[in-house]
Amino acid sequence: METGFTEQETQDQQDNQEEAQPEWFQDFVDQYDYDKPQRGEILKGTILDIAENSILLDVGLKRDAIVTSQDLDQVDSEIVDNLEEGDEVFVSVIRTPIGDDDLLVSLNRGIAYKNWVKAEEHLESDELLELVIIDQNRGGLLVDFHNLRGFVPNSHIPSLRRGSSNQKANEIKAEMIGDTLPVKVIEVNRKQRRLVFSARVAQKEQRVKRLKELEPGDIIKSRVVNVVDFGVFVDLDGVDGLVHKSEIAWDRVYDPSKYFSVGDEIEVKVVDVDVERERVSLSRKSLLPNPWEKLEDKYDEGDLVEGKVVSVLDFGAFVELPEGLQGLVHVSEIGYANMGDPESVVQEGDKVLVRILNIEPDRERVSLSMRRVPVDDQLAWMMEEEEQEEDAAEAALEGEEPVEDDQAEPEDEESETEPGEGAEGPSGEAVEDEEVLEEAESEEEAAEGDEGAEKKAPEGEAAEEDQEAEEAVQESDPESADDGEEAESEAVEKDQEEDDDGDDADGDEEGQAD
Repeated sequence: METGFTEQETQDQQDNQEEAQPEWFQDFVDQYDYDKPQRGEILKGTILDIAENSILLDVGLKRDAIVTSQDLDQVDSEIVDNLEEGDEVFVSVIRTPIGDDDLLVSLNRGIAYKNWVKAEEHLESDELLELVIIDQNRGGLLVDFHNLRGFVPNSHIPSLRRGSSNQKANEIKAEMIGDTLPVKVIEVNRKQRRLVFSARVAQKEQRVKRLKELEPGDIIKSRVVNVVDFGVFVDLDGVDGLVHKSEIAWDRVYDPSKYFSVGDEIEVKVVDVDVERERVSLSRKSLLPNPWEKLEDKYDEGDLVEGKVVSVLDFGAFVELPEGLQGLVHVSEIGYANMGDPESVVQEGDKVLVRILNIEPDRERVSLSMRRVPVDDQLAWMMEEEEQEEDAAEAALEGEEPVEDDQAEPEDEESETEPGEGAEGPSGEAVEDEEVLEEAESEEEAAEGDEGAEKKAPEGEAAEEDQEAEEAVQESDPESADDGEEAESEAVEKDQEEDDDGDDADGDEEGQAD
């Protein structure tokens, strides 16, 4: 007995089973998304409709995606206004739909994703960017890259010098906020949200580009950015060029700071450009009139010229000529006797008379000699120098005398005005006459006093001698002493009578005078 089913019977059974399946199962299979979008997944969609508070997108799934009003508020209004139906945009899934839930997506995150893609493209292309500085922190600067915040570390900011204090660095960074900074992308990590830029790398590229633009012979007007002992540095639009002190002026330059300060404008000529070493050699004196060309026309070999010693070295002394150029007096040409030590003959600052031996304008050299100056010419020049110094000293003294007179004038004015107001004119002359009369009277009184003293001196001496004689007589003879007293009284009486007669005569003379 056969128990197996024929092929026809088996096919009939399968058809009966399919007809027995309910319709809802088929609908479920048709609507089921086998690849459900996950949260955070980036989708590319086409705008189907733009409503007031939402945007409807076709993202290629069984259902359309919706951008909510909350997400649109986070998007730049300018971007939203420029959207149109049919535009393709990137969106990020906010949540995975379950059942009949809507597929909610974020346009803001989709734009950020697109910007991350741009950053990766810039990293690969090594393209130079110019971004606006929006903020700063302890570690560096924050820049805006298409609504993404990029970071520039302190070590990649050229304006921050190594060794600067934190306070100084923060002040510099704060002043840079709002400025545009040339940068290049050096790191992109979307998962860790790291977007790092470097201004130092960008600056180097700019320097190389600028160096390739410069050519020898170019004349550039710029400003001084630094002054050092060996020259001055000039800004050449992102590249610093050096004007060596030997190229500042035709005369010998010892201190560049006496010629230029930071910020001064300067016109220079490009002499040489080294792109690999990033160096530019500049010259200022090549733009100035060349005095060496005129020196050969002004002087002949053998002429005597006065100069000033500006430097003394082992091999000789450099003497500055009136034109500002310097020539060398070799040690063998310094003294009439070869001492071998220039400093024993001349010192820096000395004025000397030299003879021109040779002028080489092409090499910018002039050879001088002190030994070949004739002694007579040397002595005549020295005497003339002494006379000039004496004349200068006399002129200085004459210039000082008026100053003393001016200083004395206020005192004279005070002394003249002391007797009273209006001491000028006739009244002033009267005051001076009175002073002269008083001085004359005082001199006459002094002379009379001296004569009276001379007259009294002999009379006093005679009186002393008489008294001594009388004492001697009294001691020798008492009687004669009495006689002497009587004679003395008589003489006194006689003198009194003569005095009375003289007084009467004086009175008569006074009466006649009256």
